Amino acid sequence: MTFDAPLLLWLLVLLPLTLVALRAWARQRARRRRAYADPALLEGALHDAPARYTRWPQALQVGALGLLLLGAAQPVAPLPLPSNQAAVMVALDTSRSMLADDVRPTRLAAAEDVIRQFLRVAPASTRIGFLTFSDRAAVLVAPTTDRQAVVAALERVRPAQATSLAGALVGAVRALPGRGDAKPPPELEGGPSTAAAAPQGPFPPGAVLLLSDGISNRGGSPLIAARFASTYGVKVYAVALGREGGAVSQIGGQLVFVPFDSGGLQRLAQLTGGEFLETPEPGELQGIFRSLGTVIRWVATDLALSAPLAALAAALLIVGGGLGLRWHRRVP
Repeated sequence: MTFDAPLLLWLLVLLPLTLVALRAWARQRARRRRAYADPALLEGALHDAPARYTRWPQALQVGALGLLLLGAAQPVAPLPLPSNQAAVMVALDTSRSMLADDVRPTRLAAAEDVIRQFLRVAPASTRIGFLTFSDRAAVLVAPTTDRQAVVAALERVRPAQATSLAGALVGAVRALPGRGDAKPPPELEGGPSTAAAAPQGPFPPGAVLLLSDGISNRGGSPLIAARFASTYGVKVYAVALGREGGAVSQIGGQLVFVPFDSGGLQRLAQLTGGEFLETPEPGELQGIFRSLGTVIRWVATDLALSAPLAALAAALLIVGGGLGLRWHRRVP
Protein backbone atom coordinates (compact mmCIF):
# COMPACT_ATOMS: atom_id res chain seq x y z
CA MET A 1 0.00 0.00 0.00
CA THR A 2 1.21 3.50 -0.84
CA PHE A 3 -0.04 6.95 0.15
CA ASP A 4 -0.50 10.00 -2.08
CA ALA A 5 -0.32 12.31 0.96
CA PRO A 6 1.92 10.42 3.44
CA LEU A 7 2.55 13.48 5.63
CA LEU A 8 -1.10 13.33 6.73
CA LEU A 9 -0.37 10.02 8.46
CA TRP A 10 0.89 12.15 11.36
CA LEU A 11 -2.79 12.83 12.05
CA LEU A 12 -2.99 9.31 13.48
CA VAL A 13 -1.24 10.74 16.56
CA LEU A 14 -4.67 12.14 17.39
CA LEU A 15 -5.96 8.64 18.15
CA PRO A 16 -4.06 8.05 21.43
CA LEU A 17 -4.69 11.69 22.39
CA THR A 18 -8.40 11.12 21.85
CA LEU A 19 -8.35 7.97 23.98
CA VAL A 20 -6.60 9.84 26.81
CA ALA A 21 -9.13 12.67 26.58
CA LEU A 22 -12.07 10.23 26.70
CA ARG A 23 -10.65 8.44 29.74
CA ALA A 24 -10.16 11.75 31.54
CA TRP A 25 -13.68 12.86 30.62
CA ALA A 26 -15.15 9.56 31.90
CA ARG A 27 -13.35 9.90 35.25
CA GLN A 28 -14.49 13.50 35.58
CA ARG A 29 -18.10 12.50 34.86
CA ALA A 30 -17.92 9.77 37.52
CA ARG A 31 -16.61 12.24 40.10
CA ARG A 32 -19.40 14.69 39.35
CA ARG A 33 -22.00 11.96 39.68
CA ARG A 34 -20.71 10.98 43.09
CA ALA A 35 -20.54 14.61 44.20
CA TYR A 36 -24.14 15.55 43.40
CA ALA A 37 -26.12 12.34 43.97
CA ASP A 38 -26.75 9.98 46.83
CA PRO A 39 -24.77 6.80 46.07
CA ALA A 40 -27.68 4.72 47.33
CA LEU A 41 -29.95 6.18 44.64
CA LEU A 42 -27.55 6.06 41.71
CA GLU A 43 -28.19 2.43 40.81
CA GLY A 44 -31.92 2.90 40.53
CA ALA A 45 -31.85 6.33 38.92
CA LEU A 46 -29.33 5.65 36.18
CA HIS A 47 -29.59 3.08 33.41
CA ASP A 48 -26.22 1.40 32.88
CA ALA A 49 -25.51 -1.38 30.41
CA PRO A 50 -23.54 -4.44 31.51
CA ALA A 51 -19.88 -3.65 32.06
CA ARG A 52 -18.76 -5.83 29.15
CA TYR A 53 -20.76 -3.60 26.75
CA THR A 54 -19.63 -0.27 28.14
CA ARG A 55 -16.69 0.25 25.80
CA TRP A 56 -18.22 -0.95 22.52
CA PRO A 57 -19.90 2.28 21.28
CA GLN A 58 -16.83 4.32 22.15
CA ALA A 59 -14.46 1.82 20.53
CA LEU A 60 -16.47 1.84 17.29
CA GLN A 61 -16.43 5.61 17.09
CA VAL A 62 -12.72 5.83 17.84
CA GLY A 63 -12.17 3.21 15.13
CA ALA A 64 -14.20 5.37 12.71
CA LEU A 65 -11.97 8.33 13.55
CA GLY A 66 -8.90 6.20 12.81
CA LEU A 67 -10.28 5.19 9.42
CA LEU A 68 -11.04 8.81 8.52
CA LEU A 69 -7.53 9.91 9.49
CA LEU A 70 -6.04 7.05 7.47
CA GLY A 71 -8.21 7.96 4.47
CA ALA A 72 -6.98 11.57 4.66
CA ALA A 73 -3.53 10.28 3.62
CA GLN A 74 -5.12 8.97 0.38
CA PRO A 75 -3.99 5.32 0.49
CA VAL A 76 -3.66 3.43 -2.77
CA ALA A 77 -3.53 -0.37 -2.95
CA PRO A 78 -2.53 -2.44 -6.02
CA LEU A 79 -5.36 -4.94 -6.40
CA PRO A 80 -5.72 -7.58 -9.13
CA LEU A 81 -8.82 -6.79 -11.15
CA PRO A 82 -10.20 -8.46 -14.29
CA SER A 83 -9.43 -6.44 -17.41
CA ASN A 84 -10.25 -6.98 -21.06
CA GLN A 85 -6.89 -6.88 -22.86
CA ALA A 86 -8.48 -6.48 -26.31
CA ALA A 87 -7.75 -2.97 -27.57
CA VAL A 88 -8.18 -0.74 -30.61
CA MET A 89 -6.03 2.23 -31.55
CA VAL A 90 -7.85 4.88 -33.56
CA ALA A 91 -5.35 6.55 -35.92
CA LEU A 92 -6.59 9.82 -37.43
CA ASP A 93 -4.86 11.54 -40.35
CA THR A 94 -4.57 15.24 -39.45
CA SER A 95 -2.59 16.41 -42.49
CA ARG A 96 -3.81 19.53 -44.30
CA SER A 97 -5.10 17.39 -47.18
CA MET A 98 -7.84 16.26 -44.77
CA LEU A 99 -9.26 19.79 -44.97
CA ALA A 100 -10.48 19.09 -48.52
CA ASP A 101 -14.24 19.45 -48.87
CA ASP A 102 -14.93 16.68 -51.39
CA VAL A 103 -16.44 14.89 -48.36
CA ARG A 104 -18.82 17.23 -46.60
CA PRO A 105 -18.10 19.28 -44.63
CA THR A 106 -14.44 18.25 -44.83
CA ARG A 107 -12.56 14.95 -44.85
CA LEU A 108 -11.32 15.64 -41.31
CA ALA A 109 -14.78 16.45 -39.94
CA ALA A 110 -16.24 13.34 -41.59
CA ALA A 111 -13.49 11.23 -40.03
CA GLU A 112 -14.24 12.69 -36.60
CA ASP A 113 -17.91 11.75 -37.04
CA VAL A 114 -16.88 8.14 -37.82
CA ILE A 115 -14.75 8.06 -34.66
CA ARG A 116 -17.62 9.30 -32.49
CA GLN A 117 -19.89 6.67 -34.01
CA PHE A 118 -17.22 4.07 -33.35
CA LEU A 119 -17.06 5.07 -29.69
CA ARG A 120 -20.84 4.77 -29.36
CA VAL A 121 -20.98 1.17 -30.64
CA ALA A 122 -17.85 0.01 -28.77
CA PRO A 123 -18.37 -2.48 -25.91
CA ALA A 124 -17.71 -0.88 -22.54
CA SER A 125 -14.95 -3.36 -21.67
CA THR A 126 -12.88 -2.81 -24.84
CA ARG A 127 -10.03 -0.39 -24.44
CA ILE A 128 -9.69 2.29 -27.11
CA GLY A 129 -6.71 4.57 -27.67
CA PHE A 130 -6.33 7.62 -29.90
CA LEU A 131 -3.45 8.63 -32.12
CA THR A 132 -3.09 11.46 -34.62
CA PHE A 133 -0.54 11.54 -37.40
CA SER A 134 0.77 13.93 -39.99
CA ASP A 135 4.54 13.89 -40.66
CA ARG A 136 4.84 11.97 -37.36
CA ALA A 137 2.51 10.10 -35.04
CA ALA A 138 1.48 11.23 -31.56
CA VAL A 139 -0.39 9.02 -29.09
CA LEU A 140 -2.88 11.35 -27.38
CA VAL A 141 -4.72 8.68 -25.37
CA ALA A 142 -3.35 5.27 -24.42
CA PRO A 143 -5.87 2.39 -24.68
CA THR A 144 -8.50 2.97 -22.02
CA THR A 145 -12.16 2.31 -21.26
CA ASP A 146 -12.63 6.05 -20.58
CA ARG A 147 -14.48 7.13 -23.70
CA GLN A 148 -14.63 10.75 -22.56
CA ALA A 149 -10.83 10.96 -22.63
CA VAL A 150 -10.88 10.04 -26.32
CA VAL A 151 -13.67 12.53 -27.07
CA ALA A 152 -11.78 15.29 -25.28
CA ALA A 153 -8.63 14.54 -27.28
CA LEU A 154 -10.64 14.46 -30.50
CA GLU A 155 -11.90 17.97 -29.84
CA ARG A 156 -8.32 19.25 -29.57
CA VAL A 157 -7.26 17.97 -33.01
CA ARG A 158 -5.57 20.51 -35.27
CA PRO A 159 -4.34 19.94 -38.87
CA ALA A 160 -0.60 19.80 -39.62
CA GLN A 161 1.73 19.26 -42.56
CA ALA A 162 2.53 16.06 -44.51
CA THR A 163 1.43 12.45 -43.91
CA SER A 164 3.25 9.33 -42.71
CA LEU A 165 1.08 6.22 -42.83
CA ALA A 166 4.08 4.10 -41.81
CA GLY A 167 4.62 6.21 -38.70
CA ALA A 168 0.93 5.93 -37.84
CA LEU A 169 0.96 2.12 -38.03
CA VAL A 170 4.19 1.75 -36.05
CA GLY A 171 2.99 4.17 -33.36
CA ALA A 172 -0.39 2.45 -33.10
CA VAL A 173 1.11 -1.04 -32.83
CA ARG A 174 3.52 0.01 -30.08
CA ALA A 175 0.69 1.68 -28.13
CA LEU A 176 -1.37 -1.53 -28.02
CA PRO A 177 -1.11 -3.78 -24.91
CA GLY A 178 1.86 -6.17 -24.84
CA ARG A 179 3.67 -4.49 -27.74
CA GLY A 180 5.49 -1.57 -26.14
CA ASP A 181 8.90 -3.10 -26.94
CA ALA A 182 8.08 -3.85 -30.58
CA LYS A 183 10.98 -2.83 -32.82
CA PRO A 184 10.00 -1.64 -36.31
CA PRO A 185 12.03 -2.84 -39.32
CA PRO A 186 15.16 -0.71 -39.86
CA GLU A 187 14.22 -0.07 -43.50
CA LEU A 188 11.39 2.16 -42.27
CA GLU A 189 14.09 4.54 -41.07
CA GLY A 190 16.27 4.22 -44.13
CA GLY A 191 18.41 1.37 -42.81
CA PRO A 192 19.33 -1.86 -44.60
CA SER A 193 16.78 -4.64 -44.86
CA THR A 194 17.47 -7.37 -42.31
CA ALA A 195 15.68 -10.51 -41.17
CA ALA A 196 13.72 -9.50 -38.11
CA ALA A 197 13.60 -11.81 -35.10
CA ALA A 198 10.22 -13.40 -34.49
CA PRO A 199 8.39 -11.54 -31.72
CA GLN A 200 7.58 -13.37 -28.50
CA GLY A 201 3.82 -13.92 -28.54
CA PRO A 202 1.03 -14.57 -28.14
CA PHE A 203 -0.26 -11.01 -27.95
CA PRO A 204 -3.60 -9.69 -26.69
CA PRO A 205 -6.09 -8.97 -29.49
CA GLY A 206 -5.27 -5.66 -31.15
CA ALA A 207 -6.54 -3.63 -34.08
CA VAL A 208 -6.03 -0.24 -35.69
CA LEU A 209 -8.88 1.86 -37.07
CA LEU A 210 -7.04 3.98 -39.65
CA LEU A 211 -8.83 7.03 -41.04
CA SER A 212 -7.04 8.78 -43.91
CA ASP A 213 -7.21 9.91 -47.52
CA GLY A 214 -4.51 7.34 -48.30
CA ILE A 215 -1.74 9.74 -49.37
CA SER A 216 1.61 9.11 -47.65
CA ASN A 217 4.51 11.48 -48.41
CA ARG A 218 6.73 11.03 -45.35
CA GLY A 219 8.46 8.12 -43.62
CA GLY A 220 9.05 4.64 -44.94
CA SER A 221 6.85 2.32 -46.92
CA PRO A 222 3.34 1.83 -45.46
CA LEU A 223 3.39 -1.75 -46.80
CA ILE A 224 6.46 -2.59 -44.68
CA ALA A 225 4.70 -1.03 -41.69
CA ALA A 226 1.62 -3.15 -42.44
CA ARG A 227 3.71 -6.33 -42.42
CA PHE A 228 5.21 -5.17 -39.12
CA ALA A 229 1.67 -4.78 -37.72
CA SER A 230 0.67 -8.22 -38.97
CA THR A 231 3.76 -9.76 -37.32
CA TYR A 232 2.52 -8.47 -33.99
CA GLY A 233 -1.02 -9.74 -34.52
CA VAL A 234 -2.58 -6.36 -35.31
CA LYS A 235 -5.31 -6.01 -37.93
CA VAL A 236 -5.83 -2.73 -39.78
CA TYR A 237 -9.35 -1.52 -40.53
CA ALA A 238 -9.01 1.33 -43.01
CA VAL A 239 -11.56 4.06 -43.65
CA ALA A 240 -10.97 6.13 -46.79
CA LEU A 241 -12.01 9.80 -46.74
CA GLY A 242 -12.14 11.43 -50.15
CA ARG A 243 -13.39 11.16 -53.70
CA GLU A 244 -11.76 9.03 -56.39
CA GLY A 245 -9.49 11.11 -58.58
CA GLY A 246 -8.91 13.70 -55.88
CA ALA A 247 -10.46 17.15 -55.62
CA VAL A 248 -9.70 20.84 -55.97
CA SER A 249 -10.40 22.54 -52.66
CA GLN A 250 -9.74 25.86 -51.04
CA ILE A 251 -7.25 25.34 -48.22
CA GLY A 252 -5.61 28.21 -46.42
CA GLY A 253 -7.16 30.71 -48.82
CA GLN A 254 -5.78 28.99 -51.91
CA LEU A 255 -7.24 26.59 -54.43
CA VAL A 256 -5.15 23.42 -54.45
CA PHE A 257 -5.50 19.96 -55.89
CA VAL A 258 -5.78 17.37 -53.12
CA PRO A 259 -5.11 13.74 -54.17
CA PHE A 260 -6.84 10.66 -52.84
CA ASP A 261 -5.75 7.01 -52.83
CA SER A 262 -8.11 4.36 -51.51
CA GLY A 263 -6.14 1.54 -53.16
CA GLY A 264 -3.21 1.98 -50.78
CA LEU A 265 -5.51 1.73 -47.76
CA GLN A 266 -7.09 -1.42 -49.18
CA ARG A 267 -3.67 -3.06 -49.47
CA LEU A 268 -2.83 -2.18 -45.87
CA ALA A 269 -6.05 -3.83 -44.68
CA GLN A 270 -5.45 -6.93 -46.82
CA LEU A 271 -1.86 -7.41 -45.61
CA THR A 272 -2.97 -7.46 -41.98
CA GLY A 273 -6.16 -9.50 -42.34
CA GLY A 274 -8.33 -6.48 -41.60
CA GLU A 275 -11.01 -4.81 -43.72
CA PHE A 276 -11.40 -1.76 -45.94
CA LEU A 277 -14.43 0.30 -44.90
CA GLU A 278 -15.40 2.80 -47.58
CA THR A 279 -18.53 4.19 -45.93
CA PRO A 280 -18.65 2.49 -42.53
CA GLU A 281 -22.07 1.77 -41.06
CA PRO A 282 -22.64 0.98 -37.35
CA GLY A 283 -22.88 -2.73 -38.13
CA GLU A 284 -19.51 -2.70 -39.89
CA LEU A 285 -17.90 -0.89 -36.98
CA GLN A 286 -19.34 -3.41 -34.54
CA GLY A 287 -17.83 -6.15 -36.69
CA ILE A 288 -14.39 -4.89 -35.65
CA PHE A 289 -15.13 -5.82 -32.06
CA ARG A 290 -16.62 -9.17 -33.01
CA SER A 291 -13.45 -10.13 -34.87
CA LEU A 292 -11.29 -8.69 -32.09
CA GLY A 293 -12.80 -10.90 -29.39
CA THR A 294 -12.29 -10.64 -25.64
CA VAL A 295 -9.35 -11.69 -23.49
CA ILE A 296 -9.80 -11.26 -19.74
CA ARG A 297 -6.68 -11.15 -17.60
CA TRP A 298 -6.08 -10.21 -13.98
CA VAL A 299 -4.15 -6.95 -13.93
CA ALA A 300 -2.74 -5.14 -10.90
CA THR A 301 -4.67 -1.88 -10.71
CA ASP A 302 -4.05 1.00 -8.32
CA LEU A 303 -7.26 1.38 -6.33
CA ALA A 304 -7.82 4.50 -4.22
CA LEU A 305 -9.05 3.47 -0.77
CA SER A 306 -10.12 6.86 0.61
CA ALA A 307 -13.77 6.47 -0.39
CA PRO A 308 -14.16 2.87 0.93
CA LEU A 309 -12.51 3.89 4.21
CA ALA A 310 -14.87 6.85 4.56
CA ALA A 311 -17.87 4.60 3.91
CA LEU A 312 -16.69 2.08 6.51
CA ALA A 313 -16.10 4.90 9.00
CA ALA A 314 -19.65 6.16 8.45
CA ALA A 315 -21.01 2.66 9.09
CA LEU A 316 -19.03 2.39 12.34
CA LEU A 317 -20.31 5.78 13.49
CA ILE A 318 -23.90 4.77 12.85
CA VAL A 319 -23.51 1.41 14.64
CA GLY A 320 -21.65 2.98 17.54
CA GLY A 321 -24.25 5.70 17.92
CA GLY A 322 -27.09 3.17 17.83
CA LEU A 323 -25.49 0.99 20.50
CA GLY A 324 -24.86 4.05 22.65
CA LEU A 325 -28.50 5.07 22.47
CA ARG A 326 -29.72 1.56 23.25
CA TRP A 327 -27.39 0.78 26.12
CA HIS A 328 -26.61 4.20 27.61
CA ARG A 329 -29.43 6.47 26.40
CA ARG A 330 -26.81 8.73 24.79
CA VAL A 331 -24.39 8.87 21.89
CA PRO A 332 -20.81 8.63 23.23
